[in-house]
Amino acid sequence: MRRPILIEGMVTLRWYDVAACGPESFSELADGFVPMAHEFGDHDGWHAGLTSQESGTYTLLRWDQNGSRLCHRTRRHIHKKPGDDFFWIVLPDRGHFEMRFGDRVNRAMTGQALMAGLEVPCRLYIPDSASYGFQVPRNEIEHRVRPDAHMNLILDMNQGLGRIAADMIRGVHAEESRLSEREFNAVCDRVTELLCMLAVGETTPQADHHAQVAESIRRHLRAHIGRSDVRLPAVAHALGWSPRQLRAVLHESGTTFRDLRREEALRVARDLLADPRATLPIAELATRCGFTPAWFSAAFKERFGVTPREFRRSRRAVSAGSRV
Repeated sequence: MRRPILIEGMVTLRWYDVAACGPESFSELADGFVPMAHEFGDHDGWHAGLTSQESGTYTLLRWDQNGSRLCHRTRRHIHKKPGDDFFWIVLPDRGHFEMRFGDRVNRAMTGQALMAGLEVPCRLYIPDSASYGFQVPRNEIEHRVRPDAHMNLILDMNQGLGRIAADMIRGVHAEESRLSEREFNAVCDRVTELLCMLAVGETTPQADHHAQVAESIRRHLRAHIGRSDVRLPAVAHALGWSPRQLRAVLHESGTTFRDLRREEALRVARDLLADPRATLPIAELATRCGFTPAWFSAAFKERFGVTPREFRRSRRAVSAGSRV
């Protein structure tokens, strides 16, 4: 049974803690995320527990199962819930995790992660193990990586950016319900960027350095958008760089200051729209984040797949439902 934990007066993510349960209960629980057919080894002795952190954007799970499980995702399941709007990253903490698309099989061991979509038929084999499952909106991956329809990648999480991302995932999970939704989304945004860098092979020491510089710029922008000057000269001065140096490093990172500022402004706007207590009109919110209202609506829909108004309406509906 899911037990939602909410903190009165705070815009928190939803945290669920499910005590060890048997095959039938776990099947029902798992199908709430991704419908599949489940087969359990040692059916009578099989049990598992699960925790889940869910915002309007990301979901982070951890399951610990005693016994093996074989899952089949068929066309019937896909018709019921297509799963084409997100990718999953599975990070084994104990044991391994195996996914098969047709004749193609990938196995993520401890110290690795598997990044895959679930919009086509597949088979999962999960032995006696414990893993983290990180659900990421498809557009967060696709605007950085060009995945094929059967994306099934193994990422090295033992060193460099991979180890940093793995530590962040474990750290976020350890915070349980103590993070606000905005804090949870901000960390998940960073984790997603690191995972995408791993997926496209940007893992050299120079890439690590550029990523650290870009991250410091992102943090500054996120903290100051709508509050103070976030034009290039002001940001460069605040971080102890010249505008030319900052442009050069971002160019080596494959981005520009304008694109990075736009991305962070859209994320700030997304978090403000997700706050059920916020009453700021969308036009004023757009202006605060540096957009004209018309451009903001188009840019937000291109980035997140829905208009600002649709996003706010859906988040308020979810918030109202959690209070019932």
